Amino acid sequence: MFNRSNVITRAALCAVFALNFALNPALAQTPTQAPGCANVEVQNVRPQQGNLMIAAYGDAESYDKKPLVSLRLAAGEGVTRFQLCGLSGSEVALALFQDLDSDGRMGRNLMGMPTEPWGSSGTPGTFGPSWDTGKTALNGSAIIVRLSQ
Repeated sequence: MFNRSNVITRAALCAVFALNFALNPALAQTPTQAPGCANVEVQNVRPQQGNLMIAAYGDAESYDKKPLVSLRLAAGEGVTRFQLCGLSGSEVALALFQDLDSDGRMGRNLMGMPTEPWGSSGTPGTFGPSWDTGKTALNGSAIIVRLSQ
């Protein structure tokens, strides 16, 4: 299983990779993206408060009804990055909110307006996100979501 030639070969490969990253720092900074995954960056996160509740939709018919993927992620720093997998198709729309009180629901006032930070991929409309305003191409580019204040 482990013989001398395997150890030498592994050591040589490690040296080649280390040298490659040292000579080309951009390689070390480029996040890898698995098929069916997207790199997501959420801005304006209230640091260390509650959870980010993320839903990814694959088409207009399922939007706000049945997500391809849903995820609960502990709120980290003001800018939080993660990889979202389980996606399919050429477009996706993300809808998310920061669940500050960790009750699993978006807080709303008596008028039905959100009281917790929310955001969407694309360009969310004045009256909240929809498939048409939130859809974005799954083309390898990071998906940026800016939470409301």
